[in-house]
Amino acid sequence: MEIIWIIYVAGLFPVLSEGEILYHQTMTPSWLETHASYIDNSRTSTTDQVTFNAGPVAQRALLKVPLIPPGALRSSTPLTIEITVANDASIGQVVDSDTRYGVSDGARFIGFQTRDRTNYINMYPCYGLEGVPGQTLSSHQYISQATNKPGHSKYPGRFVFTIKLDERWGSCYTAHDGGSVKNIGYSNRLMLSRGLTFEVYSEDRKDRVGIKYIKVVVIQDV
Repeated sequence: MEIIWIIYVAGLFPVLSEGEILYHQTMTPSWLETHASYIDNSRTSTTDQVTFNAGPVAQRALLKVPLIPPGALRSSTPLTIEITVANDASIGQVVDSDTRYGVSDGARFIGFQTRDRTNYINMYPCYGLEGVPGQTLSSHQYISQATNKPGHSKYPGRFVFTIKLDERWGSCYTAHDGGSVKNIGYSNRLMLSRGLTFEVYSEDRKDRVGIKYIKVVVIQDV
C-alpha cells in the first residue's frame, strides 16, 4: 500500500503553515479496494460502486482508511474534516440503508448517522453520532435525533459532512428542498496525537449501502 502523507512531523521536517490541507483524497471503489486498511468482506465491487450487503453482525465496520499517522499532530491542533459521500440512491430509497460515517482516534469515534427514506417519517436524513470504534461500533449515542417529521420524501444519495474537531462541532448537509442542514454539538473530543482514521459502519445486520465515491479533506485551521 502506497500512501502519500501531506504532513510534516515536528522535529523532523518544517512545520506546516496554518490553513494547510493535510490530507485530500477522492476514494473511488478501486481506490478503496487498494488503500483501505480494512474493508468488509460482505461487499461486491465494480468500477461504478462498492456495495456492502447484509452481514453477520450489527454495528459492524465496513471500511477504515488512515488519514493522519500517530504522533504527527498535537492533540490541540485545530482541524476541520470535510467528507462528501455519494451513495446509490436506488438502495437508500427502498431498503434498509442506515450507515455511519466519521473519524476516530482509535479510542473514540465521532461522526454522523444517515438514514434511508423509510425512516424519514420521524427522523432527519442525518444527525450526530458518537461511540467506541473497533470491529463494531459500541457504546454509541445519537445526537440531535429528530422525533418530528421533517417532510423529506426522497433519499438524497449525496451527503456533505463537516466536523470541526477542536470545537466538537459538526454539520450535515443534504440537498432536500433546496438544502437541509443539521448542526451537531459533540460531547467527546478526539486525541489527534493518536492519529486519525476515516471509518464507516453499518447499523443493522440487514443494512445495505452502495458507495460510488467518498471525498475526505483534512484542513489545519488558522
